Order: sequence, then C-alpha cells, then structure tokens
Amino acid sequence: MDRWLGIGGFVIGVVGLVLTIHYARKAEQLNLAKKRLDWADLQNAANDLGRQIRKDFPPSAIVTPGLAGATFANLLAAELQNQPPVFVGTRTWREDPHEPVKSDGSFYFTTTKWIVTIPKAVLTYKDGNILIVDDFVMSGDFLAKLRERLIESGVPADRIRAASVAVTRVACKNHKAPEYYWWLADNDDFYFPWGRAK
Repeated sequence: MDRWLGIGGFVIGVVGLVLTIHYARKAEQLNLAKKRLDWADLQNAANDLGRQIRKDFPPSAIVTPGLAGATFANLLAAELQNQPPVFVGTRTWREDPHEPVKSDGSFYFTTTKWIVTIPKAVLTYKDGNILIVDDFVMSGDFLAKLRERLIESGVPADRIRAASVAVTRVACKNHKAPEYYWWLADNDDFYFPWGRAK
C-alpha cells in the first residue's frame, strides 16, 4: 500500500512539474507577445549598444527624429566617449491636424506615416561620424530617407550609422534596419515607458 502511495505521489509530482513547465512557457510566450520595456531595459540597451558603438563607430554627433528617440539618445550618449551633441528633430503623424513647422534651418521630408524635420546644424559634423538614433524602427523608411538627405548634403555614406532599441523583422528583411539594435520585435505590439511603440 505504501509502495502504491509512493508511486502515486511520484506520478503526481511529475505531472505537476510538466504542467508547471508548460504554463511557464505559455506565460513567457504571452509576455513576449505583449512586451513592455521598462527603464531598466532601456538602460541595459544603452549599455549594450554603447559598448558596441564605442568600439566600432564613435560618433561625433547624434541625430534623432523626436522626443521618444531623444529620450533613448540621451541614455546612449551618456555611454559614449565625449558625450556627443544630440540634435533633436520633430516628427508628426501625417494624419495629425497640426502643420509641422518648416524652416530654412531644417530638413523636411515625409514617410508613409510621418512628417519629419531634422536640424541642418547636424551638418557641422559632416566630417565626423553621425549616428541616427530612434527608439523603434518599424519599416526603416525614416532611416532610409534621413540617410539619403544626409548623403545629399555632403555626409559620406560610410560616416552614417543608426541605432535603436527595437527593430522589426520587416525592416531587417527590407535591408532598412539600423546597424545597431537591442531587440528584434515581431511587430509593434509592445510598450515603452512613454507609450506604445509606433
């Protein structure tokens, strides 16, 4: 009798372990499907990317399209030698009712989702390395357009690189991904501390 109780307890223990592993994996999959990056994740991303960038491509200046990118650019700049200046542009949804502010001191271009202005003052560093930084790269259209504008303005193509916290497989497949990124996302179904990825 005791022997059967021992075998029964062992079987229940094994079943419990298998179920625990199964539900832990399901919870991990759900967590990955609805990822929320917190400030610790962003600091880890800045540390990891900063180490790579310091070694491969120390920037003379950083340029970013808006406040979300500037938030991460600030963390990243703190990890780089000489803390390069960060030039912050503006990014407005194309469907937004507000008109973007155009000026002679900025590049102005559109993508399928955004209207972007970037300060031309970044060109004072065109003989150095220019690093484009954003929080999230969905399609890579913004990166491609800004690279094109910088090259048209006299920045050598090999002096421009890009970094982001997250990039999608779509941008990678279309060869529009940044050279440096911390997380490969399946889509935009995740959140930064400042809101949903977009």
